Amino acid sequence: MAQNTGFDYKQVSRTLDKGSDSSKRPMVESKAEGIIAPVVDTVPDIQKGIQALSTDPVLPNPIQAMSNEPIIENAIHILDQVSDLGKAMPFVAPAFVLLKFIIEVEKKARDADAKCSDLLERITFMLSHLPALKTVEIIKPTQLVIERMNGILKDAASLIAAYRKQGAVARRLHLNNKDKFIAAVDAINTCSTDIMISLQIHQTTRLDILTRGVPADPEDEAAREFVARHGDLDDFKDNPELVSEFAKQLHLQMDEEVMEQLHTNITDTMQQTMGRLEGMLAGNINSAIVDGLKALAAEMHTSEAQQHFICVQCEKDYTNTSNGPQSCFIHPAAYDSWTRIYPCCGEASKPCQYRSHRSAHHTDYPYAEFFPYVHRIIGYVSTVQSWVSVEDTNLEDNTAQQASAGRLLRWASRTNLIEEPTILITVGTFRHDKPYYFHTFTAEDLESVAEAIRLTGKTVIYRTPSKTSEFAMAEWLLSDTNKVSGIRLTAHSATSDSPFIRVCFIDPVTCTMSGDVLTLSEGGFISYNPASPYLLPETVRISPAISDVPLRAPRTNFKTRTSSALRVILKTMSDPPLAANVQVQPRGKDYFTGEVAVFNNNLAGSSNPITIASVKALFRLVGDKDYTPVNRVDLLDNAQLPITIEPRQSWRIKFEAVVPHSKEDSNLDLGCSYRALVARDRPLRLKLVLQDIENEECSIVLEYVFNPWTFDTAKDGDLGYFYFDDPVRVDRYYIRVTKPDDNVIDMNGWRFEQTRLERVVYQAIKSGETEIDLKVNEERLHGIWEWNAWALVDLSCRRVYAFKIVMKEGKLVSTKRFGCLGYVLCPSYGDTPKVSRPIHRAIEKVKLPKLEPYAVPPFPTDDDLDDFVPEPPVPVHPINSTAAPASTSGGQLVISEDLERRLTSIDSNLSRLTSIASNLTSIDSNLSRIAEALERLADFGRR
Repeated sequence: MAQNTGFDYKQVSRTLDKGSDSSKRPMVESKAEGIIAPVVDTVPDIQKGIQALSTDPVLPNPIQAMSNEPIIENAIHILDQVSDLGKAMPFVAPAFVLLKFIIEVEKKARDADAKCSDLLERITFMLSHLPALKTVEIIKPTQLVIERMNGILKDAASLIAAYRKQGAVARRLHLNNKDKFIAAVDAINTCSTDIMISLQIHQTTRLDILTRGVPADPEDEAAREFVARHGDLDDFKDNPELVSEFAKQLHLQMDEEVMEQLHTNITDTMQQTMGRLEGMLAGNINSAIVDGLKALAAEMHTSEAQQHFICVQCEKDYTNTSNGPQSCFIHPAAYDSWTRIYPCCGEASKPCQYRSHRSAHHTDYPYAEFFPYVHRIIGYVSTVQSWVSVEDTNLEDNTAQQASAGRLLRWASRTNLIEEPTILITVGTFRHDKPYYFHTFTAEDLESVAEAIRLTGKTVIYRTPSKTSEFAMAEWLLSDTNKVSGIRLTAHSATSDSPFIRVCFIDPVTCTMSGDVLTLSEGGFISYNPASPYLLPETVRISPAISDVPLRAPRTNFKTRTSSALRVILKTMSDPPLAANVQVQPRGKDYFTGEVAVFNNNLAGSSNPITIASVKALFRLVGDKDYTPVNRVDLLDNAQLPITIEPRQSWRIKFEAVVPHSKEDSNLDLGCSYRALVARDRPLRLKLVLQDIENEECSIVLEYVFNPWTFDTAKDGDLGYFYFDDPVRVDRYYIRVTKPDDNVIDMNGWRFEQTRLERVVYQAIKSGETEIDLKVNEERLHGIWEWNAWALVDLSCRRVYAFKIVMKEGKLVSTKRFGCLGYVLCPSYGDTPKVSRPIHRAIEKVKLPKLEPYAVPPFPTDDDLDDFVPEPPVPVHPINSTAAPASTSGGQLVISEDLERRLTSIDSNLSRLTSIASNLTSIDSNLSRIAEALERLADFGRR
């Protein structure tokens, strides 16, 4: 882990240059500290510096001095000027106390805020005119203006304190906060003008401070838009989910106090703060008159002990007086969400160490909250612009020595850019049990660094402590003018012959990279080019070749079988006739669905309706002689039996039949969607039987042909494709080998990068074995098949030249019959020297295991058991001699298509004759009436 030795470049410069007591100077806690290890290099010549990698004594780690913002620095400067007024003008004392109060509030704030900064800048501008009181005559109007200024300062101080007391979420959602700042700004602007007039200050170059508007942070605008979309603030006060959504949008932390803060009026908080300020002023003004403001400033420093801070280690509130060595409970390691424990102690919650509270992140010792903080910075491409990095991996334990340098852009992803140019340097691995260094530098820091190096001669930034030859290190490089001009990074592992050394040149004024990265040494594991190509054996595959297309289309020419007393025609309406396992994956059975139309073939107008009372189904596979009842058959779409069908009408029936698997298939425990396992070898025929109310039956046959899924095949860009087919499960098991962009090779998701292959070669060199098990040993489909891979190593060229892949049936298959063995060349990897060596092939020992022979059984694809030609009954009139003779079988009348057409024609003619007879009767009646009328007319004429 990292340690802090409390070294500060600026403090060294001040102490050694001026001989002052550093303990009397205020120190600001650094963002990160670490251990610095040896190397002295003040020689501008880079090559000479390479030779001094580990010869100097340990140097303490520099602490980064946090610079105050320019506005706060200016306010502190004005505070010093006001303090010089001393005892002569006691009416200025409240302004001093209030400005001191505001500065301390802003210094302790954890984030910058545009409104607070603007208000402080205006206050500073207003108070900057007070030193003019020394040169003018103090009259009553001037004192009145100063007293009014004190009142305005009191209001501004209470506003800033109340605003800062609100959490980050609440202060954004309180949209009326800006109105308070606008009112305070107006009062300060007016008072500033009055002060300048009263003190006869007629011109200034900074009047834009008074004339500009009140600024707003981007978060304020985001809050305004968010509130506008969801109503008003009242809608948020009792809706934690909505507030949490807003906090997540702005990447802010949502805690229990947010909802309470939303219900708190800032005016009430300001009044409470005003009371505290009154008490503070009353207790300090008298001492200001007696002892002067400078003495008062020293006294006010003691009040800092009562200020509240948030600990970055445990996120709890604390004060300096309540802080102690055992105040903070921590875990050194970050929480592991996978194992749900802290790796440092194995506990799930209870802290395992005691420390003092800390208000800023550091690297004095590891603590859990530090690692997410670092990850938010270095874990995203948008936060750091990388300049140079080195990494060397130990090929035995896979540990890495690494260091990097770059430009820090953001403190977290999706946040605002950092305005001040900042360099980020990291060394080591960020784990609780590893040494590490994390530090930032600005242009001002680099000036202090250069001065400290001039005084101490130490250029090492940080070196990981190690008892072996393994280390990572960062060093400063100086120009001839003793300015920081570059950063040198070094990484070396025990298994490498030489270290990685790279230099990045920088501009210390702009904190930018200047020039290209210079590589002084290429470390790592060295491989060589083969002098001739590698030739690999052919792939061996043991399995039958199965097809991924149906055997044939399902037959649809099966005819209706019915008794002579049941005149119906059955017709298949679904296409294909049967669908299997729609949206289900049953095990031990298959579901078949279909649709059939039932047509009442009796004459229209006849009194021969048909009532279907029951439905049943039987099945067989092509080649079988007998039908077997299904487990059950259900009617779909809420159809209910019995149902009556009038003559010349039809009824459509949708059904689902459940067909059981054989014992062998049930043991497979395999479920299939949209295909039926029972019919994978032979088509299945389902006989649907309908029975009427008088127990007369009719039936029709529907056929299902297995339709397998499309098998995967080799694709363009594959380095290798190995497979074997499983005829029992009608599936293809395969391994695809590709070359991804960021890795050397990918075998079905198992990726092997350069470092891993170098570890394989290193293992081969140490063991003498050239066929190295990659320990994939992956079971697929819960043990139906498995595969493993071996790397073939060329010890002469010190590289992996090929991979061997073995596939076979797994533990769930008792009799192993299928498998595959294949080879694939390893793509070129790494930066090899322009040196070729003769190839040495690996000595192979792994072979495909012995497999039991498998003979593909012959399966019939069709039969004629359900084929027949329906014969009409004995005709009542002569028919064509070519018509087929009628036959009956088992008391059932077989109706041919020709007879059906004839009967239909006869029915139609009879219907027309009936209509004609009816018309003739009507004509006879009309003729009778006409004859009777004519007879009456004749009698009338005779008279």
